[in-house]
Amino acid sequence: MVSSPAGTMFVKSIDGSNFVKTGEKLFEMLNSLVEEIGEENVKVIIDNESNFVLAGKLLEEKRSHLY
Repeated sequence: MVSSPAGTMFVKSIDGSNFVKTGEKLFEMLNSLVEEIGEENVKVIIDNESNFVLAGKLLEEKRSHLY
């Protein structure tokens, strides 16, 4: 889902059930979505589960606009 001043819209659905068990794979998936949508247009909100925390840290390291 994407939310903007123009409204909220559905972008895509990804079945990540086979690979979201590790932070690295989750990072790869999230990073590709950020690349597709544009870093300046994205705010990523993650869970506090360890694999999501690692994915968030990896995104912060790679993408200067995300924190």
